Amino acid sequence: SSELLQLQKLEKINVRWCKRVEEVFETALEAAGRNGNSGSGSGFDESSQITTTTLVNLPNLREMKLQHLYTLRYIWKSNQWTAFEFPNLTRVDISFCNRLEHVFTSSMVGSLLQLQELDISWCNHMEEVIVKDADVSVEEDKERESDGKTNKEILVLPRLKSLILRGLPCLKGFSLGKEDFSFPLLDTLEFKYCPAITTFTKGNSATPQLKEIETRFGSFYAGEDINSSIIKIKQQ
Repeated sequence: SSELLQLQKLEKINVRWCKRVEEVFETALEAAGRNGNSGSGSGFDESSQITTTTLVNLPNLREMKLQHLYTLRYIWKSNQWTAFEFPNLTRVDISFCNRLEHVFTSSMVGSLLQLQELDISWCNHMEEVIVKDADVSVEEDKERESDGKTNKEILVLPRLKSLILRGLPCLKGFSLGKEDFSFPLLDTLEFKYCPAITTFTKGNSATPQLKEIETRFGSFYAGEDINSSIIKIKQQ
C-alpha cells in the first residue's frame, strides 16, 4: 500500500509530548481493514479463513526517540499478520512512556543487525525489553515437547554496544523468554533504579566484551554470567 511505501522512506522518528498516542506504528492489517483495502494479498481473508503475513521493512530508519508519551502502549504492534524489520536501526531512546510494557518482540531481533545503542528510562510499566511473540510461543513449546528437542534458540544483537536501563520500577528482566542471547560487542550495561529485576535473561547470555555493570551503587564486575552478577548485586 502507499502507506507502507512511505514508511520505507522514514529515516528518523522523534515523537514527544503527545498525550493521547497509544501506538506509533499502526498494524497494516488495521489500516487495510479500515480503508477497505483487501486487494494487496495480505492480511486476513474472512471468506477463505487464510492468513498471510505482511512484512513491513523500514530499511532507512536509523534513529528513534520517544519521550513523554504517557499513554503509549505499543511502538509496533506485531501479530501473526504483520511483521516489522529494521535492518539499519542504530539508536533507540525511550523515556517517560509510562504505559509501555516492552519495546521489541523476539521475532524482531533478527532484523536488528545495526542496533548499537538502546536507552530506556523512566517507564513505569516496562516489564521486559524483548517479549516473546505471544502467537508463536505456545505452538513452538508444544512442537519442541513433541519432538523431544531441547535446543534453545539463540538471539543475537551483533552490534549492540550500549544498553542503559534506568528508572524502570516494574522491569523483571531484559527478556523473560527461554531463548539464549548473544551480545558480542556489548561493553556498556547500566541498571539504575530497577528494583524488581531478578534476572537479565531466562536463557544464557554471552557478553564477551562486558567488564562492568553500572548501578546506582557503583560499578560491579560483570563476570561470565550476567544473571549471577545481578543476583550478587541485589544481595549487596
